[in-house]
Amino acid sequence: MGAGLLLFSSSPASARHNFSMLEVADQVVGAGAEVGVSGFSYTATAYIRFGQVDGPVLATLEPSENDVISGTVRIPEDAAAGRYVLYAVQQDEAGKPNRFPGKAALTVVEPGGPPLESVTATEPEVRPAGFVLADPFSLGDFLMIALATVGVMSLLAMATYGFAWRRRSAPVGQHR
Repeated sequence: MGAGLLLFSSSPASARHNFSMLEVADQVVGAGAEVGVSGFSYTATAYIRFGQVDGPVLATLEPSENDVISGTVRIPEDAAAGRYVLYAVQQDEAGKPNRFPGKAALTVVEPGGPPLESVTATEPEVRPAGFVLADPFSLGDFLMIALATVGVMSLLAMATYGFAWRRRSAPVGQHR
């Protein structure tokens, strides 16, 4: 136990975790636009990929001595409007990701289309009567509540039975 704890606690600082963070300067961009990216906890070359972990490479960024990356990427000209994720992937010698990639979401808007901030979000969305967007109460939640209720009811029944048993078993004229 002590040797295992010693080995675990003596690991190098770069091996503390296996996650890297990625940020984009603008979260709403047009196809073909340039966007700044930055991140930290990168120990090797980071390949900024578009849309998927194995998507097209938009940039290759080298980390600084502080394990920070920074640069600019160009969103593909043919990217359709929608929500996308940029991945900062570090690879081993075989070209396979060797750490959890950093991820940053962005939205590509139509050329000349309105940015998201100008869309009027104050108007209520019209939905059919009885429409449920999401039910936060799942079957698992129901089962947990049912089991807890059965447990509480069982405890109450045992307490009531025990109290009644004690009163019945007491000698006449004496109650505990």
